[in-house]
Amino acid sequence: MRFSPLPRLVTITLGFFFLFATIAPLPFAIVLPGEAQDIFKGVITFKKTENYPASGRIDLMSIRVTNPDTWIFGPEVIYSWIRSDQAVYPKSVIYPPGTSAEEEDKQAKADMVGSQNSAIVAAVNYLQAHPQIMASPTATGSSNATDGVVRASKLSTDNIVFKVKETGGPSGGLVFAIALVELLTERDLFQGAHIAGTGTLNARGIVGPIGGINEKIATAQKVGATVFFAPAGNAEEIANVPDGIKVVTVASLAQAISFLERSSKT
Repeated sequence: MRFSPLPRLVTITLGFFFLFATIAPLPFAIVLPGEAQDIFKGVITFKKTENYPASGRIDLMSIRVTNPDTWIFGPEVIYSWIRSDQAVYPKSVIYPPGTSAEEEDKQAKADMVGSQNSAIVAAVNYLQAHPQIMASPTATGSSNATDGVVRASKLSTDNIVFKVKETGGPSGGLVFAIALVELLTERDLFQGAHIAGTGTLNARGIVGPIGGINEKIATAQKVGATVFFAPAGNAEEIANVPDGIKVVTVASLAQAISFLERSSKT
């Protein structure tokens, strides 16, 4: 069967629309893997509070997102769709309508401070509700329950300070709290393990979902983490987990600590 060529006007029109689609800004945001920051290296400061060195590492994960003022063009969207370590979302999913880069930066910093404060309260609440974890081990390997109660009662949220390098958002709450529990207990929960994770955390220790979960898991694997704590609310989104890293979904700080306790005994 023979096909006649398209009329020149139609060809020019289609070419114009293709060119416009290529150079016109599109309402999308691109999410890329970010960095990993070891919480045990100068991030937490204790004032008049007994604390103990950690034998392992726990990473605060970040992602990079094009800011709300950035124009995204067709070739960039196609390239990001092809890349396995990047994701494309409608801008409205990432940012509220009308949000500027300045407003987003201010909100991200406020969210980070809020996540640190919630993590401190959640960690102290957990330790005071589970004083046995703070008890000093005896020569026989058991622990003194009374000693744990006394130590837990002395904890104060006012004596814990975070200093995180330039980053923002609320998703560090879970790893902040896990790090605090490890540092405030004489027991070695990490056993030298390299752990990473993400998730919002409220003062009651409940973990909430976050964005960019797969990008954070990929970054954690690249920096050598072998365990990644992820919010249970993100479980259905997790896909293509890289080899060498175990993803553990948790709904609370207590579940994460329970996993570490079980792992330290094996």
